[in-house]
Amino acid sequence: MAFRILFALLLLITVAVSPSESPWAQSEATEFQNQVDDWNADLDVAEQLISKTELSPEAGDSVKRTLGRVISEATSARKAAQEKQTELESNLAALGAPPEEKDATPEPDPVAKERARLNEALSQAKSHISLADLTISRATSLEAKVGIVQRSRLLDELTQQGPLPYNPSTLNKIPGNLGEFVKTLVVMGSDWWQTFLQKQQQYGTVILPSVFILFGMVVAWWLRGKVLKRFGPYPVEEEPPYSRRLLAAIADGFARGILPAVVLTVIIVRTYTDGGTLDNDFGLLLRLAAESLLTFVLATALPHAALSPDDPEWRLTQLSAAQAKRILALVTPLALLFCIDEFVTRAGTEIGPLKGILTPEFMSTWTLVFNLAQGAFALSLLQRSLWVVKSTDEESEADIGPMEAVKDDQQDDPDDDPEDGPRRTTRPFWAMMRAVLVLITFVGAGAPIFGYTNLGNFLLNNILGTAILASILYILRGLFREGIALTTRSTVVRHNLALRHKTRSRLKFSARFLLDIIIILVGISVIAPNWGVSDTDLLRGARFVLGGLQVGNVKISITDILLAIFVFMTCLALVRALKRSLAEKILPETEIEESLRHTITAAIGYIGFIFATGMAVAVVGVDLTNIALIAGALSVGIGFGLQNIVNNFVSGLILLIERPIKIGDWVVVGTNEGFVKQINMRATEIETWQKASVIVPNADLLSQSLKNWTHKDKIGRVEIPIGVALDSDIDHVCEVLLDIGRAHPRCRKIPEPVALVMNIGESRIDMELRIFTSDILWVMWISSDIHKEILRRFPKEGIVIPYAQRVIHMNQINPVQEIESEKPTEPNEPKPS
Repeated sequence: MAFRILFALLLLITVAVSPSESPWAQSEATEFQNQVDDWNADLDVAEQLISKTELSPEAGDSVKRTLGRVISEATSARKAAQEKQTELESNLAALGAPPEEKDATPEPDPVAKERARLNEALSQAKSHISLADLTISRATSLEAKVGIVQRSRLLDELTQQGPLPYNPSTLNKIPGNLGEFVKTLVVMGSDWWQTFLQKQQQYGTVILPSVFILFGMVVAWWLRGKVLKRFGPYPVEEEPPYSRRLLAAIADGFARGILPAVVLTVIIVRTYTDGGTLDNDFGLLLRLAAESLLTFVLATALPHAALSPDDPEWRLTQLSAAQAKRILALVTPLALLFCIDEFVTRAGTEIGPLKGILTPEFMSTWTLVFNLAQGAFALSLLQRSLWVVKSTDEESEADIGPMEAVKDDQQDDPDDDPEDGPRRTTRPFWAMMRAVLVLITFVGAGAPIFGYTNLGNFLLNNILGTAILASILYILRGLFREGIALTTRSTVVRHNLALRHKTRSRLKFSARFLLDIIIILVGISVIAPNWGVSDTDLLRGARFVLGGLQVGNVKISITDILLAIFVFMTCLALVRALKRSLAEKILPETEIEESLRHTITAAIGYIGFIFATGMAVAVVGVDLTNIALIAGALSVGIGFGLQNIVNNFVSGLILLIERPIKIGDWVVVGTNEGFVKQINMRATEIETWQKASVIVPNADLLSQSLKNWTHKDKIGRVEIPIGVALDSDIDHVCEVLLDIGRAHPRCRKIPEPVALVMNIGESRIDMELRIFTSDILWVMWISSDIHKEILRRFPKEGIVIPYAQRVIHMNQINPVQEIESEKPTEPNEPKPS
């Protein structure tokens, strides 16, 4: 029995160390080769489709999806092969270098066999990487070709000139085409109705959708009342906060559009799910009509809710009631024209019986009429006077709506005539956007005049659709931003999580910044396909951006960088939380000295910073060997000529980490006094009271004494010295001084003001009033105010501020000598002494 077990173990060891390739490795190589063959077959088919003269949009998108799948699979295979290559190279490094000298002792046979097996596997991994790279390169090239073909096709369609709409031959065909179109619609409806009546379940088919629609309307009406009662606008005297107005606008828009939306949604869903009565061309026509009506409902309900023409207190923007009503008067017909045009165009191209009826001559005239009408309304909406609001000093960020691109700024300019009203200033971004929109609208409305029907439809319909989608996204952005603000102000965040106001502000800013990025990405993914950029193009661009850029042996990836930043910030936040917990909860319960506590928390902070940096570097995947080589090379230069620079650099890091000073602190460094303006890596900028900038090396801030008035907070003590007469009632003087100190609005109650007798001089008693203020930056103004009050109160209270007393001794002089000394003397005559 023992012999059998020993034999089995020897057999397993032999198989494990055998240099021959295992069946598993052979199957892995065969599987990879089969995968490469499949990739090549897909790429060959894609290349054949691209080489055709006409590539339909559907075929182009299908080819792009196939190429994207091939690239994704090849990238995954390449990554797996690279990991295998790294592992094999590490194993070969562990075996050491093979003997190269002739007289060297040959390495043992098991080591040589293992080295040969690892080299063969390494060669195979490198071949897999090369084949994957070749596949990725070929697929990427084909992707670019598909994009070029599709863009060329779109450009050809847009620049294709059709019949001129004002040509008599074109106008003569319009009545016949229009009549045939209407006749076909009537025939389609009549045929559907006759077919419907012939079915046995006709009554059940009619009753069931009717019941659904009626039930939906009842529920929608009940829900409408509940929503308006709970969240809708109500009579108020003062303007509610922006978050409440936004919620009311959403509720009002939801309530206005819920009834028609429910009916239209039921119709649309029935056209998709009904396999009998609506599974035909008439059902498709009904679906297109319902979708167009639903677009009209949304396009009119949302602006009405946001502008609120009848309730100015609930308006989201600062536009006047007249502006709001005028905007709505333009939006409603514009949305109606847009939906009618979209319905007719889609019906003529998607419904079988209607294809071919709408001839190019008919579409040329139709597009001209509707584009001119839509362009007129759109240009009216882009008038600058519709979006001008008056700016006020109390205007906050939450009160600025998406439409307020232009403001009225009242500026004190002597050249402005007050009778002409305030001068209007335009924000550059919105001015540029308005110019672009006006240009596109002009081109879209005027292109059909010259026969470019496709170009006019493309520009005008897309810009109107983009405006609708952008408005919806903006409203959602405002809703989520207010949700973030409410979350950061909630009790859970403030008390349960014990987050400070500064931390909550940063958290709110970060969340809103991330929300804006998400809204932008969603907007691009929804709007870009309407302008000829397909989903596969967006995915390819995202893959290129997130995949990184290869520079030599270094790969720069935005994804890795963002992930490293996230890991670094998370680790720092955890370290700061640990430091705060140690400093406020754990260490105070021990008997450790306070100085040692600060040393422990500071050491944890430094170790945590190094740990966070190491984690970030590990996530990025930077080779630490290269960093060590660079650091070794720099150490030589540091030892010779960069001592001061490195000293200031390290001091700057200490200042940023330890933060003995921060931006805005009032500091005194030597003879320089002022506010910290900027902390750089080499030097710190201090702005004096005279508005002069003093550049102080960081090493000087750490090597000499530094006085920081606002290090922990801005609480400080103001000292006002004053002298009184020797015969003054000291208790009364102290009481008056304390009354003056307490009466000042910037005097803190805790600690209380104190009046002290500092010295008894020869001619006066030196007193000093000490008060504490919450903002030491007001020390000069507080001292000035108290001195003024002392000069007013002391005479009323009978307190004398003595003058300095001096005794002058006068020597007696003989009058005769004084007269003689005043006589003029001759030039050569000596003066009397």
